[in-house]
Amino acid sequence: MALWARSAHAHGAEMMLGSTASQSGALALSYEFADKVVVTPDVSLGGTTLSSSLFPGIEWLQADQAPLYALQVGTPFSLQIVSIDPGAEVMVGATTLKAAGQSAFVATTTTVPGDHFHPQWELLLPDGVEGDYAVSFKLTTTSPLYTASAVYALVITNLPQSTDTPTATPKEVSTVTPSPSPIPTTAASETPSASPTAAPTDTSTPVATASTTATAPPPSTSTPTFRALCPGDCNGDGTVTVAELVVGVAIALDERSVDVCPPADGDHDGVVEIAELVRAIGAILDGCGGAPDAYDE
Repeated sequence: MALWARSAHAHGAEMMLGSTASQSGALALSYEFADKVVVTPDVSLGGTTLSSSLFPGIEWLQADQAPLYALQVGTPFSLQIVSIDPGAEVMVGATTLKAAGQSAFVATTTTVPGDHFHPQWELLLPDGVEGDYAVSFKLTTTSPLYTASAVYALVITNLPQSTDTPTATPKEVSTVTPSPSPIPTTAASETPSASPTAAPTDTSTPVATASTTATAPPPSTSTPTFRALCPGDCNGDGTVTVAELVVGVAIALDERSVDVCPPADGDHDGVVEIAELVRAIGAILDGCGGAPDAYDE
């Protein structure tokens, strides 16, 4: 197994979220969707490499900014996959989306300036495989004030990029309504490494938890089961995936909160250590059913 520590990134440009009309209309994103989302390798295990990027994120407007209008505070919204190439994934909190129709709660809008959420754009591919992978998605809401957004399309790539050209962020392709004018920003530059194209492994749709300051749905108060306590099993489905291992690695590197995946922290000390990652790897290789290191609450 090979692990790569993610280098520190400058804060990249965000997709700006608003609506097409004041206190009504459809959800809408303003963003430059011209260039590809470049991912870099996080972990290689069993001939498969997971590469990811936290940029772009989604930030909601605090005030009207033509042609978009600020959403009412407390508006919940989710991200739904419309189409996605095999090997591409979008991780929202602890939920991995990799098939058309899959959806996960993202956040609830707040009054905190600059408040935003970062989905994790991912490629899970055989070692050495490189290419461009298309993802289209829309934003939905349960608010009675707004309707779902247009469909947006972007490309995730692990192909080498020119080092003298800043990494920009993607161009909108709308299948419902004309795309809003982009808000000019400068994207963060990332230099990807060679990585990989294979069928995804995790078919569950777990409950999402926001990894930012956004307000997420309250955690479940149900009594944990042995399946939910398997080392590193973030969504409690009884199977530990490479994507969940990457979450554990991110927690160990202080890039994500332990609240995103409590089962990664076997001794409940708030820190994910190498030994705990090794137990999660063992659960990937040997399964959760007989894992001797499953722990009790």
